[in-house]
Amino acid sequence: MQPRKLAVPAAVKRTSGVRSNLLWDKTAYALGVTAVPGPEGKSFAGQGGRTAAEHAAFREAQLALLEGVEDEALNAFVAFCRTWEPSHFARFPDALPLLDQNVVFRVGEEDWLHDRAEALALLLTPESEEGAMCLVTGRFGPLVRLHPTIKGVPGAQSSGASLVSFNNDAETSHGKVQGENAPTSEAAAFAYGTALNALLARGSGNNLRIGDATVAFWARGDAALSEEQVEDLLRAAWHGDAGVETDEQDEEVLRSKLAAVAHGRVPEGTALHPTTQVFVLGLASNAARLSVRFWHPGTLGDLARHIVAFWNECAIEPSPFQKAGTLRLPKPWSLLYDLAPQRDAKKISPTLGGDLMRAILSGSPYPATLLAAVIGRLRVEGDPDPKRDGNLDGRRAALLRAVLIRNHKLEVPVALDEEADDVAYLLGRLFGAYAYAERSYQERGAGLRAKYMGAASATPARVFPALMRGYEHNLDALRKAGGMKAGAGVKADRAVAAILGHLPGGVPLPGALPLEEQGRFFIGFYHQISAFYTKAEDAAEALIETPDQGDDE
Repeated sequence: MQPRKLAVPAAVKRTSGVRSNLLWDKTAYALGVTAVPGPEGKSFAGQGGRTAAEHAAFREAQLALLEGVEDEALNAFVAFCRTWEPSHFARFPDALPLLDQNVVFRVGEEDWLHDRAEALALLLTPESEEGAMCLVTGRFGPLVRLHPTIKGVPGAQSSGASLVSFNNDAETSHGKVQGENAPTSEAAAFAYGTALNALLARGSGNNLRIGDATVAFWARGDAALSEEQVEDLLRAAWHGDAGVETDEQDEEVLRSKLAAVAHGRVPEGTALHPTTQVFVLGLASNAARLSVRFWHPGTLGDLARHIVAFWNECAIEPSPFQKAGTLRLPKPWSLLYDLAPQRDAKKISPTLGGDLMRAILSGSPYPATLLAAVIGRLRVEGDPDPKRDGNLDGRRAALLRAVLIRNHKLEVPVALDEEADDVAYLLGRLFGAYAYAERSYQERGAGLRAKYMGAASATPARVFPALMRGYEHNLDALRKAGGMKAGAGVKADRAVAAILGHLPGGVPLPGALPLEEQGRFFIGFYHQISAFYTKAEDAAEALIETPDQGDDE
């Protein structure tokens, strides 16, 4: 026997009470038998402590629902409920795999009982003027007392959690009990519960994890093909190497499609129409309930513009988003790991993921805590390990650039700008040159960056005089060492001279830099330190000049 999934009537919500589903349930309810341990560790059909009560509840619920039916198959099921005894299960030894599974019923090869027309008419209670108005649909009808259980949100109870629930005495002060505090019709509650559980199910592809938020997304368009292609596009844009393998060509196609939609065009050979509706929901666990981190309804065109804007703001050279030599697109969930100590997902700020995703989806400013989080990690960490962290500096510089552009309306260069005259950017470049000279002379356990990055970016006037003295010592040692080290010294000295030439003369260094200027400082550092290791032609030129410099000395 192999189980399979079927659409069945909405399940009742069971905690510690005994309540039966209609026309289906697990064998303890439907047949009055459950698996009980026997000799030699084998399980046999039997009855647990409350199985009899569960089976009695099943029988009563079915007979109450089907009273007076005319359908022959349903009448046969009524007769079955009245005459079945749990002891009859022993007549079917091949049915042992059914124990504790959900079972449905049919007569012969006809339709499942719950799909028959008369059963559907009884199950689908029509909306009427009775009850109260549903806050979701605006129609009158019977209200749901207990909202459906939603599964698939990490951190919530294993049995699931509710979006809406009330269990305190204070919530009955106006005579409202449980679901009456948030009037929702049974039909609306069933619809959203079924839809969310399908979207959050493992393998659905319509959900992902960003920080502590679980994000579900879906599309609604004029045709099923349009909806499917839109969801595939969003899945590729957000998942990336979180589970969907892509190559360089896939990334380029994805970028071109979203860019076309962002400009209001339908990409050739697709059904990606900019007016297709897109819905994005962020959920997080909150004890026995779920909290909504963000809710973003919009169109594909608007969403594409915002995603492309995020990509452009994160653009920086050399690009940190390369994998196996191919350019990848920045993924929000991946960037959040770089803000957590030891890149541990459990240590990501509980609200930062939701706030970041909301900013990306809506085009609103990035969370104010994002800039502080990046600067904070840079202050407390030393040099990243490329084997373990990849281009961690580059990814953080990309985030800093995005925040400075959108939140602070600053112009931030994509690549090294040797003509820039911004003091914070120049000081970052200068610090990078000092760090390069030290590293070229001798690798140390705790180098210049680990010791002084935080202080140099926050209070440059206090720190840079000491850094200059250390740099002169390292430069002199590099010149005396000759060979490649002397070449590195020449590169560093050229860069330092050029940077000092752009700093305003006769003006003292800033006593302190605000956070946004510290961001520019680090971007300047990243640009300069990267340039030292990417310009091979400069190294060759430096080596050619080394002998003459040695003779002068």
